Amino acid sequence: MGPTLRNGNLNENNRFFILFVCHPLTGHLTPAIKVAEALCSRGWPVFFLGPTAHKARITRAGVTFIPLQGSADHDDLLYYSPDNPNPPVPDYWSRSWAGRALVDVEKQWLDPIPDQWTSVKAALSDLQALDPQREVIVIAEAVFHGLLPLFYGAKLPPGLKRPRATLALSVTVPLISSAHLPPFGFSLPYDADLTRSAQTLRAWRFWARNSVQLKDLLNRKLLEAGATTGVEGVFMDGEMYTNYDTFMQLGVPGFFFPRTDAPASFRFVGIIPAAKPASGWGQLPEWWDEIATETRRDGIKVVVVAQGTVETDPWELILPTIWAMSEREDVLVVAILGRKGATLPAQDGKALPSNARVTDYLHYDAVLPHAHAWVHNGGYGAVQHGIANGVPMVVAGEGQDKTENAKRMAYSGAGVSLGTAKPEVNDVRRAVEAVLDVPSYRERVELLRKEAEELDCYSSIERAVVEICS
Repeated sequence: MGPTLRNGNLNENNRFFILFVCHPLTGHLTPAIKVAEALCSRGWPVFFLGPTAHKARITRAGVTFIPLQGSADHDDLLYYSPDNPNPPVPDYWSRSWAGRALVDVEKQWLDPIPDQWTSVKAALSDLQALDPQREVIVIAEAVFHGLLPLFYGAKLPPGLKRPRATLALSVTVPLISSAHLPPFGFSLPYDADLTRSAQTLRAWRFWARNSVQLKDLLNRKLLEAGATTGVEGVFMDGEMYTNYDTFMQLGVPGFFFPRTDAPASFRFVGIIPAAKPASGWGQLPEWWDEIATETRRDGIKVVVVAQGTVETDPWELILPTIWAMSEREDVLVVAILGRKGATLPAQDGKALPSNARVTDYLHYDAVLPHAHAWVHNGGYGAVQHGIANGVPMVVAGEGQDKTENAKRMAYSGAGVSLGTAKPEVNDVRRAVEAVLDVPSYRERVELLRKEAEELDCYSSIERAVVEICS
């Protein structure tokens, strides 16, 4: 049985269905779901092709859920759990972050492409059956590779209409080539005036040679899905963005390195605004009043620390931050463990400092309006939350997109990058005290917040949709 229309009705003037597709990881799904919810609230009929592990989150947004099929139906919380009885490879957790990242690219990005494409075709067929007169606009979170077969010659079933338009929504720093920047994850600095272009070019050639196996796997999976050609360029030099009619980047220009060679279809669309639920935040920790009222009255500074949902070992950043601030009577540390039911490990008989407050899970937008510093491991979503709430940051992370985010955060002046995922307590102390005491960090992040406010994320995305429909 296909989907039924949850929002709107089949006789409304709107001539389009919007179909969201998304890489099935929490950090990618969260902003994509928020955008889908916003368009739904503005009267667009919205459908979301997503993993069943996140069905409840998607349906709570008011959009119609369509499940991914087969290997595409990925459970990221299980995948990244150290207790997973079937890890992606047997030695996954003993590998370096770079080694794990290569496994993730293979297992999450490339292997599922045929099943992702099958899921896309099924969703398009369901929507056409629901209303044959409506055209479909696809908004694809850019790391979702399951739409690429369409751009490389894969056929749709007889009678199934091609989408009216496709728009890429980038919820990370984009993985796209530039003369100003080395490949993703390389340590070469940003080259504003192209004086080091020879070095950058050598880095791209090195990456081209060493990523051939990934490119070959991508092309095998495209052919397996029915494509007639493959990617000709370098792996991860922009194919996830430039095939689309429009390339929408979550973020603000002031956070990014300026470049002269952005694709013509590229546009910034701002930052997901901080959530302000009308019904409140639900059950909050028992110490919540200390954060929300007493700190303001007593002049206490609040430092919030979290590590996201993937790298959740608290010894890496949460505990170093707690101990770094343990002697500051004017600071209260809020530590968010990132998984419901999580607890801190034993501290070798040491009691937690009296100025530490710990919770298993807490929405960032609930606590960051009360924060004076935001310590995290550099996920793009965490950075965006910091900007949206105007809170200067301390970033300590590596792997995935974290090092790239840290570079841009330091460049933008919105905070301090520690340059490692496992900082020493003294390094954390110096960095946190810097963002607490040096006004320029808060001033800079406030400028970025205003830049995001002026872009008006949801309106920018809706304008892009309307333009592409015209």
